[in-house]
Amino acid sequence: MSTVGIRALKQNASAVVAEAVAGETVTITDRGRPVAQLTAIPASRLQSLIDLGRARVGRYDITEIPVPTSDLAVTAALLEMRNAERY
Repeated sequence: MSTVGIRALKQNASAVVAEAVAGETVTITDRGRPVAQLTAIPASRLQSLIDLGRARVGRYDITEIPVPTSDLAVTAALLEMRNAERY
């Protein structure tokens, strides 16, 4: 984690932003006192929670679950999934 003063931030904004994009957390100070942090925006809210350890990746890939088009198809799909898990 690097630290930069407000004056240096004004003079070198592009370089400081490039550090943040590269994954560095930059602490911004005003007269030596930390006042803000600059970090890269995570790809998604879920990914940021995973990175912090507050969420984890699911066990199932939801993209493989068939998407039914009617209520009867939903029932049939659920019954098929339940039967597959039981036996």
